[in-house]
Amino acid sequence: AWRMARHQALVRRTPAIEALGAITVLCSDKTGTLTENRMAVVELVANGERSDLRSSLTPALRTLLETAALASRPDSIDPMDRALRESADGLDCMLGVDELLREYPLSVDCTAITQVWRRGDDVLVACKGAPETVAELCDVPPEALAAVHAEVDVMARRGLRVLAAASATWPDAGTGVAAVLPPSMRGFPLAWRGLVAFADPLRDGVAAAVAEAQAAGVRVVMLTGDHRETARAIAEQAGIPVGAGVLEGRQIDALDDDALLQCAATTNVFARVRPEQKLRLVAALKRAGQVVAMTGDGVNDAPALKAAHIGIAMGGRGTDVAREAAALVLLDDDFSSIVRAVRL
Repeated sequence: AWRMARHQALVRRTPAIEALGAITVLCSDKTGTLTENRMAVVELVANGERSDLRSSLTPALRTLLETAALASRPDSIDPMDRALRESADGLDCMLGVDELLREYPLSVDCTAITQVWRRGDDVLVACKGAPETVAELCDVPPEALAAVHAEVDVMARRGLRVLAAASATWPDAGTGVAAVLPPSMRGFPLAWRGLVAFADPLRDGVAAAVAEAQAAGVRVVMLTGDHRETARAIAEQAGIPVGAGVLEGRQIDALDDDALLQCAATTNVFARVRPEQKLRLVAALKRAGQVVAMTGDGVNDAPALKAAHIGIAMGGRGTDVAREAAALVLLDDDFSSIVRAVRL
């Protein structure tokens, strides 16, 4: 345990040391474990216009970036929020914005976040989230929606993470404005603003660590909430086989336990996965006789971490709940540290 701690793997339950050497499947998050979790805005697309931020922005692109920045939490520690705020610095996007009135947080049913700001005599509504969710909130017509999906696929195949942004205005009702806001973000007349792409590079040494794990008989499975093409691109860079395709969370929901067992036996990449679907995957792999290690960082990951033979929590960005549920804590949140721990 002392040796493993020197390699950034902190053992919380001693039996995990022996079990770690017996794992046959290692289920890993993508963001922050396989990748650096160091986001940078690299591309904006709005109304057919495109920018890599190295040149001046047109009004449509500027509105897109301002909207995405205002949809981010103030003083957030989230890398995407921080990247948006930093990219919008100098655009005076907070000019005239007085106070944050309400936040509509991300949920299982609506993978978008909306911030409501007071600005003069109006209320400004800024939304960002998964492109398909924001398109639905904006009632994007079918022909335009097909173009959006095509653009997202092109960005995602380059390994970029893609968000969409939308905005609306709402009449100001004075000091009681918060009381007359709609109960959900679906009540706002949101207008589509465009797409924002982020780069999150693969960690140094991950490809070698994946190859080492596979050579030792450990199958590496990647689970992520990202777009399927982003997941595919990062898996290919990391050396995770994608020949069986990418299975999405909605497809997992459509499978019964026996069908999921068959898919889990061959599929190595899962996209748009929610925490409860991670739990089903762990159960399926265990039914197949595999010894399963699972990484996680959120509160909702705790059931899957507990269900796996070895739960591995992130020590840097992980929640207290995830760390309490895990048998092993990665002090540096790095996939390579898991492989070093298996070797030891």
